[in-house]
This record gives sequence, structure tokens and C-alpha cells, in this order.
Amino acid sequence: MKKINYAIALCLLLATSFSSCEMKDEILGKHDGGANAGQLELELSSLYETPLISRADDGMTDNGEINGNFDRAELDVNNYTLIVTDADTQEEVKRGLISDLKNSKGKVVLALEAGTYEVTAYNYDGADVTVSERPYFEGKQTLTIQTGISTTTLVVCKLACIEVSVNPTTSFTNAFENDYSVTVSNGEGANQTFTKENAGKKYYFKTPVQQNKLTVSIKATSKEGNFITNTYRVQKPEDAEGGSANLTNGDSFLINLTEDGATGSYLSIGITVDLTFTEDGETIEIPVENIIFSGQDEPAGPDDPAEQTISFTGLPVTYNCTYGDETIDGLQNVTIRTEHGIKNLQVTISGAIEALLGTVGLPASFDICHLEDDLKGALINLGLINEESYAQLNAGSYTDFTFDLSQLLVLVPRVAPGTSTFNLTVSDGVSTNGGDITVVVQPKE
Repeated sequence: MKKINYAIALCLLLATSFSSCEMKDEILGKHDGGANAGQLELELSSLYETPLISRADDGMTDNGEINGNFDRAELDVNNYTLIVTDADTQEEVKRGLISDLKNSKGKVVLALEAGTYEVTAYNYDGADVTVSERPYFEGKQTLTIQTGISTTTLVVCKLACIEVSVNPTTSFTNAFENDYSVTVSNGEGANQTFTKENAGKKYYFKTPVQQNKLTVSIKATSKEGNFITNTYRVQKPEDAEGGSANLTNGDSFLINLTEDGATGSYLSIGITVDLTFTEDGETIEIPVENIIFSGQDEPAGPDDPAEQTISFTGLPVTYNCTYGDETIDGLQNVTIRTEHGIKNLQVTISGAIEALLGTVGLPASFDICHLEDDLKGALINLGLINEESYAQLNAGSYTDFTFDLSQLLVLVPRVAPGTSTFNLTVSDGVSTNGGDITVVVQPKE
């Protein structure tokens, strides 16, 4: 009787195993797919790492060379998503993680009906992200599948955005206080503010269309107490790699802050910029003639695309109060107006209030238009936004937005005597404008 039960169990196990393999084969596209089907054998690689996943079992090894100094986890193409789209109908016909799509030999083999297809692979869906701390890598290829023929295609994933970082040099930190802020804009709604908290960190900007420059706006206080604002336009050289002066996927900008023109009675902020082409690792220093000082109050004519399109009520402003106060006299909200819609609203917090940020779940700098869920919840709890207002900010459709600061600013006098600064920098995709809300808390007598 036991022998019969064992035999039945073995048959069921074999049948289940066969069925599972058959289902896996169908998911991976290993069936012939019909009379008109052909076969795609995909080789996927990162430009910044040597091995091809399709040859993982053929004895290939990693030589350790990586251009661009990227995190290896972001370069592991096994974690990338693959999408196959019918080029004629734009219908998505295959999607999945590379690690799931590989067969037992480490290859991605898909059965596809005869036709033309677009193959896309990426580390995350970052095509429409304006600014991120995470690099976006993407590879694309268009190919034709013929009936009964196996087509081998190589898809190489490259940096599909622009890398930007800011480096305050020793000469700068010796000359200026650490309350500086640097706002970098790509001219199409991607803006990031750098402070002492994130200086040196790399950010990844969406590559603008037909744009040849970045705008760099710097605010700093000298050791002597003088407040200085400088704005520069950093133009990519016309003889840059590939013969294009426009900003291109894979461009990496390192903006070095310096003290410039120092005399006994004068001090200014200067910058130098290194441009690295991550595809080949070549680095050049952008010529000084391509770094154009435009100041903070540059006049703009009616046909000038740099004409200011953003206005404020209640900004800039300074409030004075006493340690322990529960209210701030004269406190008013900030209203932002722009007919183009608010695309980015960067808030940078510095000074005495920084000691309290962790207790209320806030970082020192964030873009209210683009929030992670935890941070969005913290801002909702503080009354700065609600679900409805965030939906419009995230969509970039707000043309008239009132920023309710009452619940946040009243916390400042409860922290400690000193000065706290809230910098608001707004972009509408056409121009960038901003100002400071300063709260000065006097010691209690």
C-alpha cells in the first residue's frame, strides 16, 4: 500500500515540476509563440561595467573598472527592468526584471511575433524625474524580428541625465560662514539647492532640450558679516565632446566655490567648473569665458527669456521675537504667483531651528513639489500642505499658492535664542526666484 502511495506521490511531483517548468518557459518567452514568431536573444550591459549578463556562465569576470564612480548596485543590470514595445502599435508586449527573465544559461531569450520592436532597460523609472539623488541609467534599441530567425541584440545602459555636485573649496570656507546656499537650475524646472548639509553630494538633473547652460545662484555671508549674492550662467563649451554645445546625457558638472577678488575692503564669490564626460571619463575645466556673471538684479527686456515671471507677497521678511514666545508678532503667510505654474519649491532651513528638525521629521532641504510619502506626511502634520494642495504642486499646475507657515514658524522661539533662516526658491520652468524668511530670537530677560 505504501509503495502505491509513494508511486502516486512521485507522479504528482513530476507532473507538478513539468507544469512549473512549462509555465516558467511561457513567462520567459521560450515557447515559439506561433507560426510567425522569431526569437530575440538579448545581451544587456552597463557602459560603466564590463561583464555582459548573457555571458555570466561563460567564465567572464569583472575587471573592477567603472567610469563615473557610480554605486555598483545601480550598475547591476540584473536588477534592471526590461520593456519590449511593439514599435507600430506602441503596445507593451513584454515586461520584467532581467533577473527573472534570464534562463538557466544566464541569457534573456524571448519569443516574439515577427515585427519591429523597441527594447528599453532601466534601473528605475526615472525618465520624468526632474532632480534625484539616484542616477538614472537607461538603454534603448530598436530591432526587427523575422519569422523563424534568432536575432541577437546588445543594449548598453548609460547615464540618462546630468550629474551635478558642489564643492566649497578651502579658500571659500575660510572666507565665508557655513550658512551659504547654492541653487542650480537646468532652465526647465529642475532645481536643487546645496548647503553645508549636502555639499559634495551628487544630484541627477533631467537633461533639458536644446539647452547649453546651467544657472548657479549663490548666497553667502562673509566672515565679516557681509551678505553676498552672485548668479552665474555656466555654458557648455561649443567644442565639447561630440561637437554639441547642448547639455547631454552623461555630462557631469563639479562646481567649485571660491573666494574671488579679495582685497582689504572687498570680497566676492567665484566659481570654477569641471565637466566630465562619463562615457569616456575625460574631464575638462570649463573656460572662464563660459562662466558668465549675471548678478542678482540683471535687467531683462520684454523679449528676454530670462525675464522674471515669479512674484511673492510676504517675502523676504525678518521677524523678531523672544525665547519662549508662543506667537510671532506680525507673522504673515507667503503667497507665490506665476502664470506658468510652480514646478519646484525648494525649502532650505538653517540656523538655530536645525536642532529641532529631526523631532518633526524634516530634512534641512527639500522640494515641496516632489516628496517622499514620509516627508509629505510630516509637512501635512505641520499644516504646510494638504493632500489637495500637494497634488497640484506635484503636477506643477499651481499659479497662485499661499504657503501657510504659522505652525512651523511658531516653533522657532521655543528652540533657543539665535537666528533661523527659511530660504524659499521657486522655479516655474521659465525663471527662478526666491527669498529668505528670517526669525531672530532674542534671549529672555
